[in-house]
Amino acid sequence: MSGPEQSRSLARELTFSLVTLVAAVVVALSSSLYLQLSQDMLEDIERKADEYSTRLTDILSIPMWNFDARTLEQIGAVFAQYDLVNELSIRDVQGRTLFMLRKADDPDATIMRQHDVHFEGEVIGHVSMAFTLKAYRASLRDLAKAAAAIVGVVVVVLFTATGILLRVLLRRPLDALQTGMDRIAQGDFSYDVRSIPHVELSHIAENFARMAHEVELRERELHAINDRLQQEIAVRRSAEEALRTSEERYALAVRGTSDGIWDWDLRTGDVYFAPRWKSIIGYEDHELPNAISTWKDNVHPDDMPRVIEANESCMRREVPEFQVEYRMRHKDGSWCWVLGRGAAIWDEQGNALRMAGAHTDITGWKATEQALREAKNTLDNVINAMPSTIVGLDQHGRVTLWNLTAANDTGLAREQVMGHGLEEVLPRFAFLSPDVTRCMNEGRTIAMQKVSLPQGVGQRHYDIVILPVVTRGAYGAVLRIDDVTARMRIEEIMVQTEKMLSVGGLAAGMAHEINNPLGGILQGAQNIMRRIDPTLPANRKAAEESGCDLENLHTYMTSRGIIRFLEGIRESGQRAASIVSNMLEFSRSSDSRWSRVAIPHLVERTLELAANDYDLKKKYDFRHIEIVQDFAPDLPEVLCMPTEIEQVLLNLFKNAAQAMPERGQRADAPRITVRGALEGDRIRLDVADNGPGMVEDVRRRVFEPFYTTKNVGEGTGLGLSVSYFIITTNHGGSFSVQSEPGSGTMFSIRLPLTQPGMPRNEAA
Repeated sequence: MSGPEQSRSLARELTFSLVTLVAAVVVALSSSLYLQLSQDMLEDIERKADEYSTRLTDILSIPMWNFDARTLEQIGAVFAQYDLVNELSIRDVQGRTLFMLRKADDPDATIMRQHDVHFEGEVIGHVSMAFTLKAYRASLRDLAKAAAAIVGVVVVVLFTATGILLRVLLRRPLDALQTGMDRIAQGDFSYDVRSIPHVELSHIAENFARMAHEVELRERELHAINDRLQQEIAVRRSAEEALRTSEERYALAVRGTSDGIWDWDLRTGDVYFAPRWKSIIGYEDHELPNAISTWKDNVHPDDMPRVIEANESCMRREVPEFQVEYRMRHKDGSWCWVLGRGAAIWDEQGNALRMAGAHTDITGWKATEQALREAKNTLDNVINAMPSTIVGLDQHGRVTLWNLTAANDTGLAREQVMGHGLEEVLPRFAFLSPDVTRCMNEGRTIAMQKVSLPQGVGQRHYDIVILPVVTRGAYGAVLRIDDVTARMRIEEIMVQTEKMLSVGGLAAGMAHEINNPLGGILQGAQNIMRRIDPTLPANRKAAEESGCDLENLHTYMTSRGIIRFLEGIRESGQRAASIVSNMLEFSRSSDSRWSRVAIPHLVERTLELAANDYDLKKKYDFRHIEIVQDFAPDLPEVLCMPTEIEQVLLNLFKNAAQAMPERGQRADAPRITVRGALEGDRIRLDVADNGPGMVEDVRRRVFEPFYTTKNVGEGTGLGLSVSYFIITTNHGGSFSVQSEPGSGTMFSIRLPLTQPGMPRNEAA
């Protein structure tokens, strides 16, 4: 008897069992103690976290109420010194950060505490603290190491003691019994195993002795039988050797290939199909007869004519051998693909005598071929579905890939560009040729963002990525071009909106703070002018009482320019007041009433106001500007605040008129065009002029507060900022500008037909 059971040791198993039992008890006790200690330590940290956060909240109430930033900073620094504190944040009720400290990126900082700071029952701030468990986890690791060491010592001592005792008490008698069994197994039946003195093993020894005696008798009988069999085998062995050699050679050849061998005797019609031939279509050797009908019945009907033609062409000696792919019915009802190959033997008259060949299972190859075909179709669909222009180039810079977007953008079909150079198919991007070469030589990606190219009177912006690809051991490149012009416009609008929101709060505070001293300045300048006016009786009386000639004093002040200085103070104060008034538009809601108005009527009324606004000093006059109005006939009324929209339009008209003198000597007359059309659920209103236009840097900043290209004293730089605020914030619309130097400027306003949150029937 042999096997893994012989290697098992009873003493070892008893030792392992006892050690395992005791170790399990020790581990259970150690684990229980470890869990209890870890829970106590964690609860202590949680208790300290509550204590620190509560204490900090109580301490912060008074300095936070008094806005004592220095004290808040000191208190936060003190609490941040605690080892448990990893992060501390103190914020006021508006969410502004008064104190913030983060010691490190600590994944163990998982205990969070957040409290509100109260003063006399009012929430005045918030405190957020993060406590680290790093020390706690280090203590747990030390505790675990100590417990593991204790368990290891117990197991080693117990294992050693148990092993020694079992070896003395159990292993020695078992070794004696094993020695006797080994000698008997070797044929030494004279060994007496009954000499073992232990009671537990004496019965086993006696039974084994009887069994050994019987085995000795049977062994003698087997020797006699074996002698007779050896003689018979020797006679038959020589006769079978030659046949076995021949069969083994043929079987080895058949087994050495995965092909299914077939042999067809054309004279008798006998056919032989090897077991592998039948297993290809799912059958065992005995399940199919060796007959030509077995093959014909399983060939796919659509493939049969083609297969018959291949066989007959070989029989007619038109080809020395044939090879054809076709389908055969599998046992499970499916169709599997085979590659049929064969050759024929002919007699002296050219008649085919015999054909033989093999079937190769190519179902997997066909599936792989189909998968590759589908993967290519999927990849082509994905590439063609991409909105980017995708162009593949080989190592010589010739086009190998051309997606649908590229075809639509250029008007060139794939067949027209394959094999041509980049300069031929994309002449606008010919400047990329050195970068493509560098990408292929260095084997790294080259990315370009917001590349500007002229197109017509404007510019288009593109993101360009050149990626290296390896094909047949040589570097090629893939060029991806994305038109980001529209996205850049949207980004500009978003940035402008963010600027307006941030400036709004600042403008409100500044305006209210400036108004008070500004009022004093204007009032003081006005009172000074009144107190020196010689026409007022009260001034004359006061001058007579003080013995002063009021006319002479007035003449002196005029000649010295004091009167002019006072007028300058008053004009500057009024200009500053106008700036403050515009700044307040950012922070207060309009008192205008919402109503539904027709845009053409609103534009007409604003143009009447603008027609009366001219300033020969500033060189603009609406009376010499052609006004063109173009409104869609089905333009619906829009819900808005008419006075605010008039303010925006008037500002646009005045800016256009003031820019006209800068156009220089041009043949076309100054013109302002106003267009209105329905665009989805919004009305689009365009105000365009044929003025000098703007460069790109100016166009980007026209909506910024206090930004102006006018001379000092001619503008505050708030007109377009306030207009932007009115359209985007008050009306939920959008405001954008398009301009090119020498091509004029067009402002586009888009207003929703119904304001969000406003009842549809309001002011109807």
